[in-house]
Order: sequence, then structure tokens, then C-alpha cells
Amino acid sequence: MDMFFLELLNGSNSLFLDRFAVAFTTGYTWIPFYVSLAVLIIRNNKTMGQIMLIFGCVFLGVLASGLLSDFIVKPYVMRPRPCYDPELKHLVHTVAGYSASGYSFFSSHAANTMMLAMFVTFLVRGSVLSPILIVWSLVNAWTRLYLGVHWFTDVLVGLAWGTLVSALTYLLYYKLTPHAKFVSSRYTATGYDKNDIDVCISVMMLTVIYCFLRVIN
Repeated sequence: MDMFFLELLNGSNSLFLDRFAVAFTTGYTWIPFYVSLAVLIIRNNKTMGQIMLIFGCVFLGVLASGLLSDFIVKPYVMRPRPCYDPELKHLVHTVAGYSASGYSFFSSHAANTMMLAMFVTFLVRGSVLSPILIVWSLVNAWTRLYLGVHWFTDVLVGLAWGTLVSALTYLLYYKLTPHAKFVSSRYTATGYDKNDIDVCISVMMLTVIYCFLRVIN
């Protein structure tokens, strides 16, 4: 299965896709979007305690998803990345200048982005933001395969683990904070202002446009 998806999804003859994948997968690219999510949370929660609890749950989720992969699972499993596998590296398409360090299993990129996407989905319940976040995570997962730095099962396990961690951290948040159901055209069911959500979506769209501009420059 891994070889099938490696041959299917790794690389192309498109310089456009090469540059887009690198721009999209780079963590610094998404800093403005992460800031917009932080502002959304701050603006839509009444107490500092509740805000810090949310940020604490997100931090705990990152520790449990990405750092578990990087510092415990990868050193234990020691699976070579496709681009570094001595038997396959000559077959793997790589983009000039892009590489990843360490071992391959499992993908912390996939785990972290899916954890964040699903936690915000549970928290905000935005009918437009939620599917956009999930697609964003899946595109991030695709870039790891396209760039030849992960196997398909690395990404699949990362996505599954990120989903599980998000559910557990949200359950912790839910148990520790008071909550009420909102019925309003202005707010989501969990009380998040739809205008503030639209700002987050706009920042994400602008970031995607930035990725395209990086391609043509």
C-alpha cells in the first residue's frame, strides 16, 4: 500500500505543484492564521481562565500529537523517510532544497494539523470553518507525500492520532468549563461570533493566495 501511494502521490512534472507544496507545508506560512484563531478564541470567551484553559488544551494536544511522534515514536520505530531509504531514494521525487530531518513514522505534520483542525471544529462549530479546516489538514498531509518525506501509513496514522487527541483534549475542556447552547443567526451553537469566524476564513484564504504568489515569484 505504501509503495502504491508513493508512486501515485509523490512528485510530478509540475514546477507549480513543487513550489506550492513547499510553501503550503512550511510552518511559518501559517503563523497569521494561527494568530487569527487565537484572536477568535480571545474575543469569544468571557474570562481569562476559560481562554487559558483552551490554550492549555491546545498546547497539551500539540504535546500529545506532534512531540510524542518526534521524541518517542520516531526514535523507537526508526523508519527511514522515503527520500532517505537507500533502496528507494533514487525513485523518490524530491523538490530542490526541501528536506526533513529524523525518522518517518508517524507524521507529526499530519497529527498536529488534524488535532488543531478537529479541536477548533469541536470548539467553534462553524459550519463553513470546520470543513475548511479539515481540508487544510488533508492538504498538509498530501504535501508530505508529494515531497517524499513520509509514507502513506505515516500520514494515515498521524491523521488518526491527531483526531483522537483532539477528541480527548476537547472532552477535557468540556468537563472543566461551563457551557451553554446558543440559538442565534449571529453566533454558532457554542457562542462564537460568525463575523469573527469570517475573519479567520479570510486570513486562511489570503494565506493560500500567498502560497500561489510564492509559486509565480
